[in-house]
Amino acid sequence: MVKYSLFAYKPGSSFLHKCPAWCKILFIPLLNILFLCLPPYFSLGLMIFQVILAFCLGFSIREQLSDLRPIIYYAVLLFVFQLISWFIGGLSPMEGGMNLNLRGLSPQSFAQTFSWIAEKETVFLLIKLFAIMQSASLVFKTSSSLELREGIGKLFGYNSVFTNAISMFLNFIPMLSKIWEESKRAWIARSGKANLKMYMVLLPVLFSVGMKKAFNMARAISIRK
Repeated sequence: MVKYSLFAYKPGSSFLHKCPAWCKILFIPLLNILFLCLPPYFSLGLMIFQVILAFCLGFSIREQLSDLRPIIYYAVLLFVFQLISWFIGGLSPMEGGMNLNLRGLSPQSFAQTFSWIAEKETVFLLIKLFAIMQSASLVFKTSSSLELREGIGKLFGYNSVFTNAISMFLNFIPMLSKIWEESKRAWIARSGKANLKMYMVLLPVLFSVGMKKAFNMARAISIRK
């Protein structure tokens, strides 16, 4: 389960693994600007290319989806909110009482609300977000924490405050995901179920352990100065 945590580094000897980390760090912002400025079909083509590239690098579909989970959850939430909005908008009070008229909830109104014309901009936005997340995923999966720090150091100086802050932030993203996956694994191993209770118990653990690791990391960096 830990292997499929968000943005987890996967050792390898591919050309992307051997590419200097500073090149990949510079490449992400430039590519993301292209994703946002160029037509969505460019993002769609690049997204398909990145999926094929990830397979060539040895990343399974499960490993790829693990990094796309935030965007998938966001897409599901958008659909659920739009569905609720359509349902509420289709209700109307009946005369002489508090009963509700369901005439507005027809298949025709549903098809009109979720038509391609109405949802085109949302779909294009999600495609761009998927492409941006994939490009970040490829960098994290092919660059270790040390390589990322070395790459940031070459760009902004090894002893600058900015380098320490950015490297700690980038390395903390996969670290938090690993803590969460390990906590879930321990919960399930103790016959726990994936329900609301699990989140109520594990989220404070995630916060506590994450803060401790952040403090230890900051203290280690300050000692080395």
